[in-house]
Amino acid sequence: MPGSAGLGLENGLADGTRRQSADSGHGRAAFLAAFVRHRNPRRRLRRLVLPLAPPAEDETAQKPAGLSAVFPVTRRLRFGGDLEPGFVEYHVERSLPFARLALVLAIVLYALFGILDLYIVPSAAKWIWLIRYAFFCPVALVVLRLTFTRWFRPVMQPVLTGMAIWTGLGIVAMIAIAPPTVGYRYYAGLLLVIPWAYTMLQLRFACATQACLVMIIGYELVAVWVKHTPTQVLVSNNFFFLSSVIIGMVAGYTIERGYRTHFLQRRLIEAQRAELAVHNEQLDSALQKSLDGLQRQAAELKASRARVVAAADSERRRIERNLHDGAQQHLTALAIKLSMVSDLGEEDPALGKELLEEARCQVNDATRELRDLAHGIYPPLLAENGLPTALSTVARWSTLPATVDVAQLRRYPAEVEATVYFCCLEAIQNACKHAGRHATLALRVREDAGTLTFQVTDDGKGFDSRTRGLGAGFLNMTDRLGALGGSLQVKSAPRRGTTVAGTIPVSALR
Repeated sequence: MPGSAGLGLENGLADGTRRQSADSGHGRAAFLAAFVRHRNPRRRLRRLVLPLAPPAEDETAQKPAGLSAVFPVTRRLRFGGDLEPGFVEYHVERSLPFARLALVLAIVLYALFGILDLYIVPSAAKWIWLIRYAFFCPVALVVLRLTFTRWFRPVMQPVLTGMAIWTGLGIVAMIAIAPPTVGYRYYAGLLLVIPWAYTMLQLRFACATQACLVMIIGYELVAVWVKHTPTQVLVSNNFFFLSSVIIGMVAGYTIERGYRTHFLQRRLIEAQRAELAVHNEQLDSALQKSLDGLQRQAAELKASRARVVAAADSERRRIERNLHDGAQQHLTALAIKLSMVSDLGEEDPALGKELLEEARCQVNDATRELRDLAHGIYPPLLAENGLPTALSTVARWSTLPATVDVAQLRRYPAEVEATVYFCCLEAIQNACKHAGRHATLALRVREDAGTLTFQVTDDGKGFDSRTRGLGAGFLNMTDRLGALGGSLQVKSAPRRGTTVAGTIPVSALR
């Protein structure tokens, strides 16, 4: 039943609102949390019907403090805090069309029943018509017209309560005017007015009860003091009045509680929509940040790939140039001298021997050129002995004093070792060029928590990293590390040296 659920929800939101006035965010959160915890239909129905009777002492003691604060036990059809004004506006908005229909129906029936007055009380018909057509209908029409004005809404319940009293007392006046034996029949009009006030007129329960109480008191005064109604008739009429009032009270109470239930449910939905809107906004913001990050990474990856392609083309041209200018020249000269030795034959053994010696030297030069070229592509020491030996050799070649702190590293995939080696080599060469001749170097490589870390530090001139951009060497290092999921950090300050540090995740490579 909507009425049963309405009382519990009404009480819950009423107390929740009182707490919300002190702390609106906490009250809303507590109310929504309690509502979510009671979404089970059976538990919720049992919980919301229980307030109709006083709870057992042990049941109250077992309730959590937050739950009893949100769902207090009360039987009043009234909210606390700022909920009641909101409900009043909601009730007016929803009930006003029905109230207008009730006024129209009352005017029509009040006027039509005037036809019966000619047959029931022809002697007093003109006085009863005066009540019907001169007093009630004009007032009802004025009230009906006022319902379409702006100022009617704030005073809707008092005005309609007065209209219900005016309707009932009009019938009481007809009873007083009609002859005694005929006037007894007009009490039936009150049996229609009472449920009409509770239901169709959409009066609040308290207002309808007050109106019906005034009607009955008016009838009792007329029946006892004016008409001297016989006891049997008076008891019978009061019995029917009591039955009509009980039916009207049940209907009116149920209707108002249904209104309050719907009002609370709408408030709950609005609050949940607001929470959902905030949550969606947060998700949208997080999603936008993720998309921005992905776009930035995609742009960086695109630029990095372009640099890698350009670097690969440049490296191929360098290798081609070195082969052409170095080893190829030695081999060409070697071929010429071997041809000369072949042509001389036995004619000049001394000259042939000299040419063979020169050819041997050129073979050694070509071998050295090819070894140096191969060293730039992939160092043999790195392939054979790993990072510790290769980096120690690089440090010995450095023009600056260098210390090497390389732990007992395991072997890594070739691309990882090559990346660390060439990044360290690039950092050492940069230091030798720019740190100054009195600077010293420190090289450190460690694996910690699945991450391979290297660090090249010098105590030379340094530079302002905030105003000076990073050169091509640092970009190459960044591209190399980024291809393996790593990163590069460069810290430097004038006269405080430079630190180049890089990391590569290697936990997945075990």
